[in-house]
Amino acid sequence: MSFTPKTVTIYSIGLLGGSIAAALKRAGFDGKIIGLSGQSGLKTAKELKLIDEGYSYSQLAQVIPQTDFLILCSPILPIIKTIETLGKMKLPRDLVITDIGSTKKLITEAAQKHLPEQVHFIGGHPMAGSEKSGPGASDPYLFQNAIYVLTPVNEKQKEKALELAGFLSKFLGCRTVLMDPQKHDAIAAAVSHLPHILASALVLNACKQEKRIEGTLSLAAGGFRDMTRIASSNYEMWHDIFATNKTAVTKQIDSFIEILAKMKAALQSDSLKESFEEAAAVKMTIPSSNKGFISQLNDILVMAEDKPGFISSISTLLAQKSINIKDIEVLKVREGEGGTIRLSFESEEVARGVVSLLNSNGFQARERN
Repeated sequence: MSFTPKTVTIYSIGLLGGSIAAALKRAGFDGKIIGLSGQSGLKTAKELKLIDEGYSYSQLAQVIPQTDFLILCSPILPIIKTIETLGKMKLPRDLVITDIGSTKKLITEAAQKHLPEQVHFIGGHPMAGSEKSGPGASDPYLFQNAIYVLTPVNEKQKEKALELAGFLSKFLGCRTVLMDPQKHDAIAAAVSHLPHILASALVLNACKQEKRIEGTLSLAAGGFRDMTRIASSNYEMWHDIFATNKTAVTKQIDSFIEILAKMKAALQSDSLKESFEEAAAVKMTIPSSNKGFISQLNDILVMAEDKPGFISSISTLLAQKSINIKDIEVLKVREGEGGTIRLSFESEEVARGVVSLLNSNGFQARERN
């Protein structure tokens, strides 16, 4: 059975809410899209034709009776408060509600506690984003090929989650995966939440040394910048994430301290080789896409000349053959000397075909081992 809502209501039209609306419009969703947000957000959303109707947050009760699918796109703590508010309203039977929060355990627990059985709440987390914010930054392609986690808590919810997954995959182009809320939060703590803390810690550590050895920060380039890029994240958003996932993040900090202590001891005994080799081997198994592809993509490497239009010439050639590049990354380019570009494709067969095509057209390409 498919999920075919006639009216989708998006609560809070920011980057993600606006991008969901934009994706629905682009993919030909023929139902009504209603947006609830602040006045400036609604004005922008209407100007960009992201929504068909717009209302203030205070008009939620007015909008709910005509809603089939409600998507809560606020930060985490406001999502929980909105769920509590919804629990006091008369909600349509079989209303489907989801959210976009980066943690899931407390949100799903709030839904179980406050929402009636006649509605279906399926926690959600689209693993996509941008450094930009607001509906003006809405991107209809933001979710394409990105993992979209859904977190049903029982068999009844799982059945509805599978229907919702079909809808999201069709209109957003994402790759859905079902996961237990607590498992989601534990994984997110390891691969997302802890790295943000570590990035900030590395910057603070370098700053501490700057006070002792002037010039430390002026030499912070390359790898240091890559490792600390996310230290620029907005804490207002991260406050809610850490506040709702303290237990899992604390466990990861303790685990990291234990590993760091072992590596400190290995450093003293000149035996870091094993740790480095193990880490390198594991790193090679991690998909390189920043959108979190579920299935491993197939990479090729292309030697790049440092000249204008080089990447364009590759993409034009592949476009002429209707070959889709799933991911692209400039691995290294030294000014005036060239470097290497990584291209990713959906299958080994396509990747091998591209290597042959590029080499026969004057490029230097090979499969990545």
